[in-house]
Amino acid sequence: MRGTRSRLFSRLAVQNLGRRPARAALLALTVAVGVAAVFTAVTLRRAIQASMSVGFSRMGADLLVAPRATRVNLTSALLTVEPTTDTLDASLAGEIARLPGVDLVAPQRHYRLQMTVGGHPQEVDLIAFDPARDFTVLPWLQEKLDRPPRQGDVILGARRDEALGAEVGLYGQTLRVWGRLGQTGVGPFDRAFFVTFETAAAMAKSGQPFPQEQSIDGRPDRVSALLVRLEVGASPEQLRFAIAQMPDVKVVAGASLVTSVRHVLTYLLQSTVAFTALALLATALSVGVMFSAILAERRAELGLLLAVGARRRLLMRLILTEAAIVTTLGGLGGLLLGGGLLLLFQRSLGYYFESVGVPFLWPPPSILALYAVGCALLAAGVGVVGAGAPAWRVTRQDPYDLVRQ
Repeated sequence: MRGTRSRLFSRLAVQNLGRRPARAALLALTVAVGVAAVFTAVTLRRAIQASMSVGFSRMGADLLVAPRATRVNLTSALLTVEPTTDTLDASLAGEIARLPGVDLVAPQRHYRLQMTVGGHPQEVDLIAFDPARDFTVLPWLQEKLDRPPRQGDVILGARRDEALGAEVGLYGQTLRVWGRLGQTGVGPFDRAFFVTFETAAAMAKSGQPFPQEQSIDGRPDRVSALLVRLEVGASPEQLRFAIAQMPDVKVVAGASLVTSVRHVLTYLLQSTVAFTALALLATALSVGVMFSAILAERRAELGLLLAVGARRRLLMRLILTEAAIVTTLGGLGGLLLGGGLLLLFQRSLGYYFESVGVPFLWPPPSILALYAVGCALLAAGVGVVGAGAPAWRVTRQDPYDLVRQ
């Protein structure tokens, strides 16, 4: 019985909309423009945010914390330190992470080792890092094997010649090349080998070092440097002063311009939320105005229905069904329009990101489908909300007054 009534309401709603097809089409077009703006803004925000995360991570850390005696060469990006035997207590990472304004803290351990190339020993740098907390190594990953990383894998800097999947003899151990980084312009970084702390600990247990090279102790409680990324709005000077109070450490700040640009662009992305809300509000107001005009023309019809015994609740449901149908159709049209806009952005904005060496990362298909379904439901909701006030106002009036007006 309930299903039959729902079909009846839907059929009546479609018939009422069909009486003025041009007006219904104009209402659907209004909703389509609003939904297209929302769908495009939400999708682009997700894509730009993901791309910026990679791009700004490639610019390095905002601050670098190292032992006081460690030499740090200032480069365009704070990615690592020079190899040294001086280390810090790893517990400092937790202390720094708890400071106000700190977003991420990534520990690294830097070793200077030797490997045999063409029968001759050669000094190389080995950098141990934590993939779960890293934000300066993995963003540079350019190619990798088609499998998850595991213990015993190594990632190469851009200037290493070893091929993917090849075996590398290092510290008396055989490691498998899992990935390769892109060109950074930071010499020690581009020539280094990168392993996880777990792989470094395994190498320390069973390795056979050259007599004169730095040994791998594999201690998880010692690090060579801590790379710090600040939260949006945090001042590097304040954090630098707070960290410098810790004993036997020095703090090196990255380029202030990079930090400022990252913070400003993050604020701009956050402002798209307000733009989306305004687009939805404008669409709901437009639907409300148009339905006020529609119901003003149908006062006599609605009054007669009330006079012959129609319930006010059922009339209001009929009006809201009409609104939901026309705005849902407009929402589907808006998704098509938004898809076309995204293709245009792919050819312009996406090309620009690729030209500066930053991948433009679209959301995965599952997320796009979720956004599409959400926008379609929002369109129906906007129709119900926009038509709700005019429908309630009309159905509350006396039948005689509606017919007379």
